[in-house]
Amino acid sequence: MKTQIPPSPEPPVEIPRYWRTLGEREETPEARKAAHDEFLPGAVDVADLPAPSEFSRRGFLGLMGGAAALAATVACDRKGQGTIVPYTRRPVEVIPGVANYYASARQEGRRAYSVLVKTREGRPIHITGNDEHPGFKGKTSPRTIADIMGLYDADRLRAPKAEGRPLAWAEADSRMTAALAGAKAAGKPVLLITGAVASPSRKALFADLKAALPTLEHLAWEPVRGDGAAEGARAVFGTDVEVAPRLEKAKVVLSLGADFLSGEDPEALAAFGAKRRLSEPGQATNRLWVLEGPLSITGSNADQRFPVRPSRIAAVAFALAKALQSRGLGLPAGADLSAVPAGVPQGVDIPAEAWKNLVNDLASARREALVLCGAEMSAEAHQAAHLLNAMLGSQALELRAAEPLATVKDLDAAMQGMAAGRYAAVLLWDVNPAYAFPRAQAWKDALAKVPFRAWMGLAEDETAAQCQLLLPVNHWLESWNDFGSGELFILQQPAIGALYDTRQGEDVLLAALKGLGAAVPADYHAYLKARWQKEVYPAGSPVAFERYFEVALHDGLVKDGKAAPAPVFKGATLAAAAKQALAAQGGDLELVLVPGFATHDGRYANNGWLMETPDPVTKMTWDNPLLLSVADARRLKLNDGDLATLTVDGTTLRVPVVLQPGQAKGVVTLALGYGRTTGEMAAGKGVNAFPLMALDPAAPNLRSGVQVAAAGGSKPLSRTQAHHRLDGREIVQSWSLAEYAQEARDRKKGPELVTLYPDQEFPQHKWGMVIDLAACVGCSGCMVGCQSENNVAVVGPEQVTRGREMHWIRLDSYYEGDVDNPKVVHQPMLCQHCDDAPCENVCPVNATNHSPEGLNQMVYNRCVGTRYCANNCPYKVRRFNFLEYTADKVEPESLIYNPEVTVRPRGVMEKCTFCVQRIEDGKIRAKGEDRPLQDGEITPACAVSCPSDAIVFGDLKDPNSKVSQLVKANRSFKVLEELGVKPAITYLADLKNPAIEGGQHEL
Repeated sequence: MKTQIPPSPEPPVEIPRYWRTLGEREETPEARKAAHDEFLPGAVDVADLPAPSEFSRRGFLGLMGGAAALAATVACDRKGQGTIVPYTRRPVEVIPGVANYYASARQEGRRAYSVLVKTREGRPIHITGNDEHPGFKGKTSPRTIADIMGLYDADRLRAPKAEGRPLAWAEADSRMTAALAGAKAAGKPVLLITGAVASPSRKALFADLKAALPTLEHLAWEPVRGDGAAEGARAVFGTDVEVAPRLEKAKVVLSLGADFLSGEDPEALAAFGAKRRLSEPGQATNRLWVLEGPLSITGSNADQRFPVRPSRIAAVAFALAKALQSRGLGLPAGADLSAVPAGVPQGVDIPAEAWKNLVNDLASARREALVLCGAEMSAEAHQAAHLLNAMLGSQALELRAAEPLATVKDLDAAMQGMAAGRYAAVLLWDVNPAYAFPRAQAWKDALAKVPFRAWMGLAEDETAAQCQLLLPVNHWLESWNDFGSGELFILQQPAIGALYDTRQGEDVLLAALKGLGAAVPADYHAYLKARWQKEVYPAGSPVAFERYFEVALHDGLVKDGKAAPAPVFKGATLAAAAKQALAAQGGDLELVLVPGFATHDGRYANNGWLMETPDPVTKMTWDNPLLLSVADARRLKLNDGDLATLTVDGTTLRVPVVLQPGQAKGVVTLALGYGRTTGEMAAGKGVNAFPLMALDPAAPNLRSGVQVAAAGGSKPLSRTQAHHRLDGREIVQSWSLAEYAQEARDRKKGPELVTLYPDQEFPQHKWGMVIDLAACVGCSGCMVGCQSENNVAVVGPEQVTRGREMHWIRLDSYYEGDVDNPKVVHQPMLCQHCDDAPCENVCPVNATNHSPEGLNQMVYNRCVGTRYCANNCPYKVRRFNFLEYTADKVEPESLIYNPEVTVRPRGVMEKCTFCVQRIEDGKIRAKGEDRPLQDGEITPACAVSCPSDAIVFGDLKDPNSKVSQLVKANRSFKVLEELGVKPAITYLADLKNPAIEGGQHEL
């Protein structure tokens, strides 16, 4: 009788410390295969190649020769790309081949960004922050950098239209004047809906229009800004307020669902990053606590983060106020928290020890503590956050009275007025309620009952289709304006004349004013200057106004020094708010609607740069899947890419799902701004989530009673999280402050690596880079800046799904720990410019080689597309042009290209060059001025675009350069240094500052 030996049990899977996907964490067969295969299925399409037996050496060489001929032909072909026309009269300030820079400004919501616009031969090609701005200091947001694409958008409306036919501006003005004059004579209201009014001159123009047209009603509406913040502010201050964090003054920061590190506020990112760049253990730093439902960029940078349902955020905030009261911090007059129980609220999973540490941190820091509440949170949560800051006496924020914005309830009331025939005319300027209002069809039906409907905007959208008169307006790069008030005024000036038969929106209203009999200046430029001379120009100034205005235009701003009084906190409504917060319940599942990183409220959905930039958290492109926690997805039997139905109050959407580590259980998230029906790039991308918003100004972005169910089928995800996996190596390093002290104490020099390569000599310069992972927040500003500077192609969602995205720099996110609440480390990854580069010795045509200054170079017209270099690159940072992404671009899209960088054709390999064009420009300038290069004079686009200054570039041969000093730092390491390739990029380890018992650690 044979004895049966039981099969050996499967060895337990060892969870890696750092992982990027759930499959990688659990080492599923699919993940192992993906790591083994190196490239995604379909990334290298061999369907058209001959069978291996037919693929001879002669055939291979013939194929490569054909590819080289094709590449050369395509590179020389200019068919359909327009003609080069020389200047008949060259502008005085334009020197061919030399860039000009103009200070200007751009508005998004209530925020205005002061920028510098780089132009070449009169056309804007790149945007950076204005280094004269005292807060932004040369930094700006990713969407601001990318919005230059809006200027050259092929879908822009190029002339006025009425009932589908083009017409002249004179006829358009006549129709507008007749409609407004008729409304005035009949005494019927005229409704004007715009975005937020951040310009004092535009506000003055609206006041003049109101004086000439007394029946005018104006609504300023921002569909994604979160009505709960305004409702909460009005309850405790009696007015709308704008919260400006001052993180440089904060030791402890508590985020209640506030994503203040998302990149929209470069000033906040710079201040936060400055506190994290430690050079020695024991130096003072800050601590970031985050309580949130969906994982955000801010949450991914937290020292301590706890997933909390948004419906319970307000209860947590009031409980913290109660705990601080017990620690001796007084309540403001009128505040009553007697109904709030002590301790962690029910339904909130925060350990008692962590709660104690959080209270201790806030109580200890007091004036140096800051509490921020997310725009999507409820009005009660915002009231509680204002209460906490008032109790702490926080100096780390500024509160400014803000112009009121219309809520969804206000828009609903306007819609009912239209349906009832109340309005004689409606003017819609840069707003799209036919798409972004929750009851879009009802809005369209009501709008159709208004006798005169005029639309003003850049490109025809869903609302334009419902209007009779379409008036194309200038892009902001073609416009004049001003922003700010009190201490700082920012000027916007055109960097280029109007490309088409368009007008500035303010000029449209000035023409209407003139038609109504008002005495107004000839254009908005004159109107703005007249207002500045009257209200901004200092009385008795020894400088003539024209000179004063010219200096303001050159600098882009004026510091006035007139600070507005801060609003006064009133606590009478807090008792009712606390009771409502304690009673709030989100049901089995609750939904959070957030602005899309790429789309915002849909206005950027036709911007290819933004749509293809991976979302900093999910790494999704071109789509807005439903985000679920891992636990909820497994309960619902859903996997990545599976289609699901999302139902809220009878409205159902069919969406793909993504399992997001760190997502709070019971919370699902959907991004707004997708599902457009107009625009070449926007149409059909994702689903429109605005129909799910509530008509409740207290919390329109939060919905309870949500149902999610499997719908059957799946959808390929254009998601980059699993792309370019670096398998089985320690790629990133992240330490707590205690580990940092240990590492710095025990740091040893690594073993000397043996190499067969001869030592290289660099006669003049050796360029290198240092990236501080503790300062990098993962905002993706570097990716957008690089794409703009280096003519990086947009490839579309299908190609991204196949792993063919072309970005020269990517942001890898690594998770550590439990899937329910992991730590996150962001790591920018680009060509490492290795001294002993593995790509160089396998190129059969020497297309990739090393320069005397340490740059790994690509000679595009040599490259025949073997892709051997990509196979041999351990960092997977080389990109291949599989398709012709650029040759079919015609004006105006081709005008955006930087002429200092080659526009690459199909069939060549490309990658980061350290912005060699900027290096050469700096060297030429220094030589022309007969001086040596200065440290920091040359900055690649990624470094300029990084709001937190996490990227430092310079000459490694200069021992006094900042980059040389940072290379020697006690946090420095090089990725895959053990391979002996000698990368020129050094990373500094990420740092976390979690609280220990008592909450007194390293503050």
